[in-house]
Amino acid sequence: MRTSARARAAAGSETLRLSAEAARLRRAGRDIVSLLEGEPDLPVPAAALGATVRALKAGKTGYSDSAGLPELRSAIARKLRARNGVPAVPEGVLVTNGAKQAVYAALQTLAGPGDEVIVPRPGWVSYPEAVRLAGARPVFAGLAGVAAAVTARTRAVVINTPNNPTGAVASASELKALVRLAERKDLVLVSDEAYEDLVYDGVKHVSAASLGPAAARRTLTVQTFSKSWSMTGYRVGFLAGPVELVSAAARMHGHMTGNVCTFAQHGALAALALPPAQRERRRAVYERRRDLACALAAPLFDFTMPEGALFILADARRWLGGRFKDDAALAGHLLRAGVAVVPGSAFGAPGHLRLSFCAPEARLSEGFRRLREALCR
Repeated sequence: MRTSARARAAAGSETLRLSAEAARLRRAGRDIVSLLEGEPDLPVPAAALGATVRALKAGKTGYSDSAGLPELRSAIARKLRARNGVPAVPEGVLVTNGAKQAVYAALQTLAGPGDEVIVPRPGWVSYPEAVRLAGARPVFAGLAGVAAAVTARTRAVVINTPNNPTGAVASASELKALVRLAERKDLVLVSDEAYEDLVYDGVKHVSAASLGPAAARRTLTVQTFSKSWSMTGYRVGFLAGPVELVSAAARMHGHMTGNVCTFAQHGALAALALPPAQRERRRAVYERRRDLACALAAPLFDFTMPEGALFILADARRWLGGRFKDDAALAGHLLRAGVAVVPGSAFGAPGHLRLSFCAPEARLSEGFRRLREALCR
């Protein structure tokens, strides 16, 4: 049966494909250690769970405002002002089905056929596909190469800090340079800050929209409840920025999805009221896991210590060219050995592997043991 050119052009997510393959092997009785996903394993906070249950019991199961519960949008705006220094207002907040839909909504709003959008390289697998689904062309560049990549067709620049897959955190000076570029070239910055709370070694996360009036005027901020609070299945994120742009995104959002699950929004509202100490305890857990994973990975790979997020981008080229022709073949070998990883080529980093350190310490240790045995035998 015939499908649209858009559907035929969309590439599937390599991360989701490998997750499905690992799940298939588990159902068949295999013990697979997953170093795949950026899915925090800590429990959803009790306050958020309780608010979700109370909302269900109170019958809050109908539609909400398409742009999100008014009280949630107000709380998000307060959070952005207080914690991120972003001059947000409730009318400039759109509640979305996770950060992924927020990125999609932003790009549908900003770009179309004939346009270009600069996306990070290395970068998350969904950015170029979201650009293509808007009918535009993705142009790949690291932060230092963005200015050289801008053309007369460029409409937006996607920023991801902390970065998936590298764990790099953009500095205020790097972000200010992008804001100045956006002002000169009439661009919008789409700042994906999904991992904002997961930064290590005293590194500070900076929101691009906090860097002055020009930055606020030219930035759409994307954040989510998935990573900070382990609420991945809730599918609650948001897009925040200039009211004119967010309102345009909200009009399309109303036709695409209606509203985000109502009782999930009540859980997200409760998460926003949690004390900073809870965020810090969770962050500290992942910093310890990062330290362990880096210590275990160091004898096997070259890599830059991640400053944030949940991944090591490991240079695997020393293992290629003999038994394994590329990173995809190596990842397949490791999966057969009982440890699941993502080939770096999925993120624009061929010859690398993305290794997640979300798992508990015992599983991380076992995963790296299997990885070492599979490589060295």
